[in-house]
Amino acid sequence: MKRREFIALIAGAAVSFPLPILAQKSPARIGWLIYGDAALGPVDQSLKDALDQIGIIDGRTVEIIHRYAKGDSTRLLTLAEELVALKPDLLLALGGDVIKVLFDASKGRIPVVGGVSESPVRAGLATSLAKPEKNFTGVTFLTDEMAAKRMEILKEVAPNAKRVAVIFNPQHFDDEVAFAQRAAQSLAIDITTHPINSAGDLDGALRAASESGANSLFVISSRLTSIVAARIAQYGLEQRLPVVTSWREFVTSGALLSYGPSRIFEAKRVASYVQKILKGAKPADLPIEQPVKFELVINLKTARSIGLTISRDFLLRADDLID
Repeated sequence: MKRREFIALIAGAAVSFPLPILAQKSPARIGWLIYGDAALGPVDQSLKDALDQIGIIDGRTVEIIHRYAKGDSTRLLTLAEELVALKPDLLLALGGDVIKVLFDASKGRIPVVGGVSESPVRAGLATSLAKPEKNFTGVTFLTDEMAAKRMEILKEVAPNAKRVAVIFNPQHFDDEVAFAQRAAQSLAIDITTHPINSAGDLDGALRAASESGANSLFVISSRLTSIVAARIAQYGLEQRLPVVTSWREFVTSGALLSYGPSRIFEAKRVASYVQKILKGAKPADLPIEQPVKFELVINLKTARSIGLTISRDFLLRADDLID
C-alpha cells in the first residue's frame, strides 16, 4: 500500500470511530449510598435492575461505589462524606434521610439523584418540582401528603379506631406526622406519637403505645421503620390491632394494609435520571416527577387473625390481596 493511501485510510478510520473510543475515556463513577446492606431490598434492587436494563452496569459501563449504612442512620453522614471525597460523577440514593445527607455533603458540587418520600420543596432540595434549580432531581413518592388519606382508610376499615399510636423516625425528613394529626382531628381520633431513632427504640415505643390505650397503629414508613416492620406487625397481631402504613413491604410482613405509591415501580423511574445526568444534563433543569402508580394492599390473613371483618366493597378497591 502506498504511503498516501495508508495515511488516507487512517484518517478515515479516525472519522468513523466515535471520539470516546479513540480517547479510551474512563467509565463514569456513581456513588450509591444505601440505608441497608449489600443484600438489597426490593426497592433498591428494582433500581439496580432498571439501571442494568438501560446499560448502566457496574464494572462494565460504569463504576458504582457502594456505601452501606446497615440500618444505622448515625452512619449516613460519615458515609456520605466518604463518597463525596471520592469525587464521583453522580451521587445516588433512595429515601429522604439518605438523600438529605448526600445533598448537604455534596455542597452543590456533585449531582444528586434519587427518590424521596417527602416534598422536595419543603425539604429544601428544590425550588419547585418543575424546575428544581438546585443539585437534586429524581422522583418524589409524596407519602407525607397521602397520610390524611391513610387515616381516612383506617377509620373506614376499622370504625372503632378511636385512639391511634403513630410510630415514626424523627430523622426521616417528611411531614407525614403533621398530615396524620390534622386528619385524625377531623375524624375525632386521638393521636399519640412515639418516635424511634434506632431499631433498639422500638420496644419502648410499643410499650408506650400500649400504655396510651391505643387500639390501632399508624406507622410512618421510613428505612428505619421498614427494618422493624416484622416486629411491628407481630405486635399488632399479638395485641389484635390494625396496623396501617404506606409501603406494601409492611403488609407482606404482616401489617393489615398499606396505601401509597408503588415504590418498586417508582424506583425504576430514577434510572432514566441517572442516564440523563451521565449524558450531561444538570439536575437543576430536570423536573422532579410525582408518583404515577398507587396501590392499596390488604393482608386478609392478618384481618382474620385480629378479628376484623372487611367489607366486600372495600376489598374490591384493593390492588392486591395477601392471604
